[in-house]
Amino acid sequence: MKIASAPQSCASLPMLALSAWFRLRRLAFSRANTGVRRMWAARVGFYRAMWRSACEATGVKLAIGRDGEMEMSRDGKSLKARDNETYVDDPSAVRRAGDKLLVHRLLTQAGIPTPRYIVATIDEFEQALSFLRSCGSPLVVKPMAFTGGGCGVTTNVVTEKQLRAAMAWARTFRRKILIEQQIEGDCYRILLLDGEPLDSIRRRPPTVIGDGKSTIRKLLRKENLRRVREGARRSQVMIVTDRDLVNTLARQSYTLWSRPGAGVVVRLKQIVNENAIQENEPADSVLCPEIIAAARTAAESVGLRLAGVDLICRDPSLPLTTSGGAILEVNARPNLYYHHLEGRETLIAEKILTVCLGLRGESRAALAQNARGGL
Repeated sequence: MKIASAPQSCASLPMLALSAWFRLRRLAFSRANTGVRRMWAARVGFYRAMWRSACEATGVKLAIGRDGEMEMSRDGKSLKARDNETYVDDPSAVRRAGDKLLVHRLLTQAGIPTPRYIVATIDEFEQALSFLRSCGSPLVVKPMAFTGGGCGVTTNVVTEKQLRAAMAWARTFRRKILIEQQIEGDCYRILLLDGEPLDSIRRRPPTVIGDGKSTIRKLLRKENLRRVREGARRSQVMIVTDRDLVNTLARQSYTLWSRPGAGVVVRLKQIVNENAIQENEPADSVLCPEIIAAARTAAESVGLRLAGVDLICRDPSLPLTTSGGAILEVNARPNLYYHHLEGRETLIAEKILTVCLGLRGESRAALAQNARGGL
């Protein structure tokens, strides 16, 4: 599943040509890989089943249009959704959230910690290189706006060559590039609606486990085949071999051709968007009130009702200002899949319907109680 691994000869290519080469590989991968299409079909099926179950539990009417858009209505109120997107917020707020630079500025104005950053284009590589040298720590390179799911993001950038490749990769998605100082720690997602937390999870990065014989490349292929086979029970996406994977392996002194020992856990990426559902875990009991308050302020600063606030920190029991953590992004129309962990019924979709359609708490539990009372 390789889409952004540059051959040795690419190191000397002009960055615009290297970016064009990455773009061609990306388009070829998405069009030719049947596994990607099968995963997308499973993803659509998961969300339809999720909303159908929530509508049945709350007495809400569900209509699915030819284009796949779902409309859920009751008592003159309605809510629309399509695939992993829930249309709760105004389009202007969604667009504001998609501008990563603007979000950085809004959070800074609100006194919320964010990573140190600069914005550059591939024509301003020397400026980016100076930033790398001044930080003295790895960088994260990403498109500046209107991308999601970790698209175009590269972490663990520590050398000039890695920076060049990371910027060229980000350039395949957007012309302007956001370059941040990398914050170390664990990643958390806090899901909020109207300022109230619905759920929070710790998101671990995708991994494979060595068997003492197979290369990481082969272990990765096995994991992707498993994802295609199991669908949403395992993940919604495949793990792609991009710059983040190459850099993350290098930081552990691995390459795709390394053969990790039996039982050795190998982190494939720093970014967590392509992890398996089993690599997420509940975090409600570990996040301190100050972090929840910071997430609430972040969503309010961007103007979102439904928001997925991503943050990173070493110690979730401490405020971000104390632990050196930061809020990374505020996501509009957040992916709800992460919150459906095996053996844990969070009823996220029902909670959203209850609030957005004004159902007065008529969740599954309330309806069940009413049904028992009528017997």
